[in-house]
Parts: sequence; C-alpha cells; structure tokens
Amino acid sequence: MFEKSKSIVKTYVMKHKAFANILRFVYQKTILKYQHYKKQQLFLKNAPYALKIINEAFKELNIFYWLEYGTLLGAIRDQDIIGHDYDIDLGLFLDDYSCDIQTILEKHGLKKKKVFLIDDGAYGREETYVYKNISIDLFYFIKTDNNFYSHSFRNEEGKSWPKTIEDNGGLLVEEVYFPYSGFSKMIFLGEQYSIPDNYHEHLKAHYGENYLIKDASWDYRLMAKNITILKNKLGQYIEYP
Repeated sequence: MFEKSKSIVKTYVMKHKAFANILRFVYQKTILKYQHYKKQQLFLKNAPYALKIINEAFKELNIFYWLEYGTLLGAIRDQDIIGHDYDIDLGLFLDDYSCDIQTILEKHGLKKKKVFLIDDGAYGREETYVYKNISIDLFYFIKTDNNFYSHSFRNEEGKSWPKTIEDNGGLLVEEVYFPYSGFSKMIFLGEQYSIPDNYHEHLKAHYGENYLIKDASWDYRLMAKNITILKNKLGQYIEYP
C-alpha cells in the first residue's frame, strides 16, 4: 500500500513541474537548511578537539604541518573556527609524505576518506581524513625559491566529476601559489600551531585584499587569483569506504 501511494505521488510530481518546484523550494529552505545547520553546529563543537588530536598525531609523526586555507583564515581573522566552514585545512610538505601518516592518524581515530594524486603522488597529493564526521583536508605543498604551492582538483565546465574522469582520464588540476617566507607560531583555541610567517600576504594572495571582511559566499573557483590550471596534468581520484 505504501509503495503504491509513493508511486502515485512520484507520478504526480513528475507531471506537475510547478508542484515539483514548490517541493524543491520547501526542501531547500527547510530540510536542507536544517541539515546544513546541524552539520555546522556539529563541526563547530568537534573541530577544536579534532585539531588537538591532529596535533598529537603529528607530534608523534615528527612531521611539520601548519594551519592553511579556511582554518588559517579563521585563526587570523576570527580567532576561531569559521562559522560556515565544514572542514579543517592543514598544509604539509610533499617531501614529508610517508605511509606512516595514515598509520598514525588512524591510530588516533581518524579515517582516510579520499585521495587526489598527480603522477601517482610524485608530483602532487591531497588527502581527506574524517574524525567524528569532520573532514580534515591535508594539502601537500611544494617549495620553490620564493613561493610554495599546493594543488586543487575540479571537474570540467558543464560536466560532473565522474563524466570528467571518464572523458579525460582524470580530474582537472590547478596549482595554488603563495609567497613563501618561513613559519611562525601562534596560539589558537588554546593550542600552539604553526602558520605562515607572512600570513597577511599569504591570505591576501588567495582571498584578496579584503580577506578580513567575512563573506560566506566566497568561492575560490571564481574569486581566487593565485590559481593556475595545469594543461599537462590530470588528477587521479580515490575514494575509500
């Protein structure tokens, strides 16, 4: 009986686009909005503790890392986690990559979720771990004389991620450049973390001159000026259960 009723409703919705649009609008403004709110509240609650766990893990690994991207922006601008954020962003050097990272992070309760590789990781890498439903993104940087850079990955315009991979053999690859001048320390949420010493120039390079002004609609794909698309590279995407 239930399945029959569900089929009738589905058929009605498919035939009446105006009604479908109303349902979609209600869903976006109520259920979806509430889900986002709950996700944000959970993130704000657990993120400080997740950072402490990560700090302990990297001390055990004896690998240098620093606050990066949105987490660095929140630390400098808000002295807190950004309220509309959903993940923790950390930077480390590609030369420091080791399989021990996964071993130790998993020992501390983090689970590997996904990996992006360029040339099987030899040229670039990005990894995502999860801790209590919080995503921790590890961006692996490469240092040159006066700057350093990480990578980002995206789908081709007008295509989904799977379609982009199918058509091109991988995802589009971007290099994200920052001026480099070493690192310093700061106290953030009661713990000591490394940050780029030139954090003002670092954040300005990615988020623009007005990075101190909050903008929940900011989209790096459209607004960041320090990104170069690599036409001779493709990104391999691996997802873990």
